[in-house]
Amino acid sequence: VQSSPRPAGPNTPRSAHTPQASTMDGSSAELEAFQNSLNAMVLQLLQNQVRKSCFDKCFQNNFPDRMGKTEHICLAKCMDRMYEAHSIVVKASTEMVQNMQE
Repeated sequence: VQSSPRPAGPNTPRSAHTPQASTMDGSSAELEAFQNSLNAMVLQLLQNQVRKSCFDKCFQNNFPDRMGKTEHICLAKCMDRMYEAHSIVVKASTEMVQNMQE
C-alpha cells in the first residue's frame, strides 16, 4: 500500500519553526521541551486511536493471514480521515489559543 503524505501536525519538527535553543532563555527552552513532549504524547494517542478505530471498522475483529484489497483501501481511507480530522482540530485549537493571547 502506498502511503499518502500526512498533514503537518504534532509530528512536524518544532525546530523548523522556532529559534535555536542557544538563542532562547531558560524559560523558552523549557517551554519548547514541554511542547515537544506534549506533541509526542498527542501523536502517540492519535496513532493508538487510529489503530483501534480503523482496525475495528475495517476488520471487525476478523484478522486474516493476509489483507485483501478491500481491507487495504478501507484502512488507508480511514487513516486518512482520522489524520485529516486531527489536523483540523489542531489548526482550530492553535487559532483559538492565538486569539486568546491577543
